[in-house]
Amino acid sequence: MDIKGLKIYFTENQKLKITEDLNDILNTGQLASGKYVETFEKNWSEFNKCKYGIAVSNGGAALEVIFRSLDLKNKEVIMPTNTFIATYNAAMFAGAKPILADVSYKNMCLDLDNIKKNYNKNTGAVCVVHIGGIITDEILEIKKFCEENNIYLIEDAAHAHGSTFDKMHSGEFGIAAAYSFFSTKTFTSGEGGMVLTNDKDISEKTKSLRDYGKKSQWESVHTVFSGNFRMSNLTASVGNNHISEINNFLEKRSKIADMYTKNLSDKYEKILPINGESGWYKYIVYLPKGIDKAEFKNDCKKEGLSLPGGVYDQPIHLQPVFDGNYKKGSFPKAEEVCERHICLPIYPNLSDEEVNQTLKILNKTL
Repeated sequence: MDIKGLKIYFTENQKLKITEDLNDILNTGQLASGKYVETFEKNWSEFNKCKYGIAVSNGGAALEVIFRSLDLKNKEVIMPTNTFIATYNAAMFAGAKPILADVSYKNMCLDLDNIKKNYNKNTGAVCVVHIGGIITDEILEIKKFCEENNIYLIEDAAHAHGSTFDKMHSGEFGIAAAYSFFSTKTFTSGEGGMVLTNDKDISEKTKSLRDYGKKSQWESVHTVFSGNFRMSNLTASVGNNHISEINNFLEKRSKIADMYTKNLSDKYEKILPINGESGWYKYIVYLPKGIDKAEFKNDCKKEGLSLPGGVYDQPIHLQPVFDGNYKKGSFPKAEEVCERHICLPIYPNLSDEEVNQTLKILNKTL
């Protein structure tokens, strides 16, 4: 039995409905923005208990239009170094100054201590990243700190579809949240992203910024310089149909996570949510110190188990694009968690037999 690290899964009913939608889109000729985009925005914002949803071309675009809508040019934005580089790029493209920070060992997320270490009078925002779908148990303290210091809290929720803390959904903590619907995400539209916010002004600004800075969709009046970050009806149809099974898919992921939590050897240090629920984009564990991760993954593959990609295998401050601006050891906790963690297969059509085989291989290999 060969177990894949990731499978993209649509039910047969979802496939049928997507085909019907695509026929409708092709017959009407409304390939770009339209009713499918609007329905996707409505359904995703309502699920996350937010007033406004603004669909865009990808998760990085969602972050960029948020940063730009908040007028953070020349302001510093504190963010974790173990994130996808899109978080950094979005702030930089918006004219802000990204400030990388170390993270907490317990959940790989940005914590309040590291925010305080990097805060100064030029700080304009904090961008938290809900790594693997886990919302840090310090999120309310971080929110309070941001409010007390009159700075924005932004959520990079690219991993946090269906995640909660203290009965609040991802997207409810900051001024705005950015979601990705890339093909590997818990819910997907192939490509695509979404901004969620409860702030009407941010909603209007992001709508303008996603469409060349237009005053409104059908007017050629441009109030700001911007690009094309629109989502198409074609993309929205796929996304909207995929989230139609959101409760079912989240329940299946949660069941698999419970099986791992109960049956995986204690030699693995599990990263679990506190006072909330993960959407289980990833199930993350730490390997013991001294274990070579590449060698370990290769041993698993020989046994028929492919492990999915990490979050992340290298923190962004050590990426070649920074050309030595940061030295190894600059952010020791982030470097340690990136080096030691692995992610286990978790997707809705992973069978109990495959989960048990995964556990057998992992408990045998270590």
